[in-house]
Amino acid sequence: MPIVLSVFTPQLRRAFAVNFFSDLSFALLVHFPGFLKQLGAREALIGTVAAVAGLAAVTVRPWVSQEMDRRGRRPLILAAGAIRLVVASLYLTIDSMDAWTFVVRSAYIVAVAVSFTGIFTYAGDVAPPMRRTQALALFGLSGMIPGMFGAALGDLIIDRAGFSTLFMVVVGLDAMTLLAATRLDPAVGRSAAHEQVGFRRVITVRALVPVWVMIGVFGAVFGSIQTFLRTFVDTTQIGSVGLFFFAYSTTAVVLRLSLSHLPDRVGYRRVLYPAIAFQALGMVMLATTDRLADLVLGGILAGTGHAFMFPILSRLVVERAPAADRGSAMGFFTALFDIAILIGGPVLGVVIENFGYPAMFFILAGLVTVGAFGFHRLDPRPTDDIIARQSA
Repeated sequence: MPIVLSVFTPQLRRAFAVNFFSDLSFALLVHFPGFLKQLGAREALIGTVAAVAGLAAVTVRPWVSQEMDRRGRRPLILAAGAIRLVVASLYLTIDSMDAWTFVVRSAYIVAVAVSFTGIFTYAGDVAPPMRRTQALALFGLSGMIPGMFGAALGDLIIDRAGFSTLFMVVVGLDAMTLLAATRLDPAVGRSAAHEQVGFRRVITVRALVPVWVMIGVFGAVFGSIQTFLRTFVDTTQIGSVGLFFFAYSTTAVVLRLSLSHLPDRVGYRRVLYPAIAFQALGMVMLATTDRLADLVLGGILAGTGHAFMFPILSRLVVERAPAADRGSAMGFFTALFDIAILIGGPVLGVVIENFGYPAMFFILAGLVTVGAFGFHRLDPRPTDDIIARQSA
């Protein structure tokens, strides 16, 4: 425990609090596709709503990321938190599937994207360099713990009080997110003394290209689960969203608490590739689900992959990006989630409507496998020794 506390510094704990409330709010909104289905939307239209919101988030990221490098992380996090709080209340005004639905969802996802990018960049800044993967894995529990019970809490709220109450709880949690963000250090992340290469050029840094490939694949998987799991459960009548995410997140939390030191100790490749395999197996399990146990096992397998993939890839971005452009690099890193949804949402929605959910999950499993091969071929760092020397 003392070793864990030495990694989990006071600044990292402040960031943890911000992300905890933020992700608990967002975990409740995993039910938003179910709300849209109540309004009469089919899967392809639900995917299109997600895609339009993702496009809006991608559009603002270059400017936001560069401003984050110039001004520091806290000002952008606070601004995004304030906008998010206002827009969250507008969910209560949606009563039909029309243009207003797209506007509200897009505005909210833009604010979430900015705050998510800011707080993860902040965490990368303050994480102890020699144990950065472990620090980021522990910080990531701020998102995984809400995932353990957020969806189930949403099930309970909707069953007892409906979607309007769910949206009011989201407003309250977003207010707590904004309050927690006021305690962040305003000086973290300012890079005025260093030359910046800019958002576009940081994307082409050779050492980062394999990371972009793998995080794009990971984003496609995670985004598809977020977008379509609710309708998958409603269609198959197997289990619940809350049960799946409890299995998924509990697995990730337990593994991060017990084994978060492994990538730093044995090398990121020796942990990353098995994690990718578990993610693919999770998609295969969901594709073949016909009973409750299969749904739970799919959550456990996918959660095992998430437990290690995200902190390892986050660490590689932090350490391979130019120091003055860390915000831009993390901005593109998180933008890839939106890009994956932008492309995958409508396409996979059409796949579901024409070929069913198993086809979608098999496609995702294949995509993960191809992504792992691409990472292996493109990664210029055959050992962890180079990264360790850079971090020293």
